[in-house]
Amino acid sequence: GEAGAALVDCSHVDKVIFTGSPGVGRKVMEGASKNLKPVILELGGKDPMVFCDDVKIKDVIPWAMRGCFQNSGQNCCGVERLFVYESIHDEFLDKILPKVKALRQGVPLATCGNTGDVDCGSMIMEGQMDIVQELIDDAVQKGATLHCGGRRNPALKGQFYEPTVLSGVTPSMRISREEVFGPVMCIVEVPNDDDDACVALVNDTCEFGLGSSVYSARGDRSAKIGSRIRAGMFTSNDFGVNYLIQSLPFGGVKESGFGRFAGPEGLRGCCLEREAVKDRIPRGRTAR
Repeated sequence: GEAGAALVDCSHVDKVIFTGSPGVGRKVMEGASKNLKPVILELGGKDPMVFCDDVKIKDVIPWAMRGCFQNSGQNCCGVERLFVYESIHDEFLDKILPKVKALRQGVPLATCGNTGDVDCGSMIMEGQMDIVQELIDDAVQKGATLHCGGRRNPALKGQFYEPTVLSGVTPSMRISREEVFGPVMCIVEVPNDDDDACVALVNDTCEFGLGSSVYSARGDRSAKIGSRIRAGMFTSNDFGVNYLIQSLPFGGVKESGFGRFAGPEGLRGCCLEREAVKDRIPRGRTAR
């Protein structure tokens, strides 16, 4: 917009920290390049959450629900790709579907005549609802199974999109690669419970790389898988905690941008690093 362009172009602004889409991020970089102005770009994500075959399904379901439906999926580090190992895939699907279907959607404010007993609110931008619908329609046309949701909520006025579950999601579908930013759970089955296959699916099907999380009964296994995921952040057997710890740097790689805010790295990024040298032993007289 006009205000953002003015800030980027202003000679009195030493650095720009931008959060937004990759497309706008590129425009920020282009504008800043005129004055060789440094930038930090946080450009969204399509974070994976991995459930290995040795997890207890009842224990990981709450993490999947929070990761996918917190803020109605409008969260830059929300879970947009759920990788479930083959041997637990069907059981996981059977147990999570009733949870999603039971989510209460609406306006939580008492001023709107409600009690506040709401699990999932509305979308912020009307245009994003159309994007979500396009991605879901594309996935279904290419073979994904729509278990629930997949449409605007007909019982509510406003920008409400029903909590949605898709399974059978494959790399050929746009929803595997493009940011959804809505209340959609996309389930990808990991064949043969194979860790190598899982890492390949996570890394090779998407150009975003913000956050990631891996769950396993063995901490060393989840950490090993996580170390191979190309992302700026990783949590083992947890989700989103890195976002809440302000002493940690926040940021991603690839289409998710570069640079960090928060943590010592973020503070240092807002400083001008300058070298200064003073001789301890004078090598010549500079004054009378």
